[in-house]
Amino acid sequence: MMLNKEKAYIAGFLDGDGCILFQLIRKSDYRLGFQVKASVIFYQNKKYRWFLLWLKEKLKYGYIRDRNDDICEYNIVGFKAVEEVLGALYPYLRIKHDQAKLALGIIKKYPHNGRDYSPEMLMKIAKDIDGFSFLNYSKKRTITSRTVKKHLVKSKLLSP
Repeated sequence: MMLNKEKAYIAGFLDGDGCILFQLIRKSDYRLGFQVKASVIFYQNKKYRWFLLWLKEKLKYGYIRDRNDDICEYNIVGFKAVEEVLGALYPYLRIKHDQAKLALGIIKKYPHNGRDYSPEMLMKIAKDIDGFSFLNYSKKRTITSRTVKKHLVKSKLLSP
């Protein structure tokens, strides 16, 4: 059980050195061709890897990955894990408050098993995920609701 002051501290760290992501990932083995991925990621210089280990101990989910640029990432992936972590940190977030609100809304609105989505539901999720483009700084995002719609129409899974 985390103390409120620990939740507030971790929320401040997420506000400054973390991100909340929802991604649409191409997956040829998925019936509709896309996976919906929810993540919370914390970043830190490798010399402070111990701090990410402390975070993992507190938050109970995820894994730590060492990158080749002297940065470590603590990744929390999956609807259930992201919902639990953001639910605990949400009251204390300032900068990423809107991202967390959008993420929690998406998680509550849609089933967690993406393999069961209908084409119409995937389109709704994709449009909701597009909302992150206004809240995050990502310049690399290439798969949007337009991409998903184009694929679904081309695959004859959705009417134009």
